[in-house]
Amino acid sequence: MSDEQWGRIRKHFPEEHIPEGRPGRKPITTRKFLEAAFWILNTGAHWHVLPQSYPIYRDVHRRIQQWCRDEVLSDVLTVLAHTLREQGSSDVRVCFIVAMFSSAKGGGDEIGPTKCHNGMNIMEIVDRHGLPLAVSTHAANHREVTLVQLSFNFYMMRPSRRT
Repeated sequence: MSDEQWGRIRKHFPEEHIPEGRPGRKPITTRKFLEAAFWILNTGAHWHVLPQSYPIYRDVHRRIQQWCRDEVLSDVLTVLAHTLREQGSSDVRVCFIVAMFSSAKGGGDEIGPTKCHNGMNIMEIVDRHGLPLAVSTHAANHREVTLVQLSFNFYMMRPSRRT
């Protein structure tokens, strides 16, 4: 991630405010956690194979989960989606809906049982260039057709005034 890209989204992430003279290890920067998450997303690798140049994978996973709960990532993606639209890089005249099933053998509160496995459906709406416009997760025991409308509740872009 370039310094310019980080500068655009930095204000959305809660930074640690720890005094300089405090004893103990120096805190790991938020940018390093985000870059570790990008590495996982780009490679598709398992969390435990995260290179040593990044923070410990458990800490990265915990931080990502916290950002999801606090809707930090949602805010960042919304800002980036609007920036891309203003620059003309996003074309929403043609969109696609992508659905994926993710198995969750361990179960969980939001996991839905199906005939074969426990899991969840991940629904994504992307523009014609593959840029995400909405991402949502739902229990797998619902039909994907009924989840499409729910995905629009997670749409990241407000209507343009120019259209």
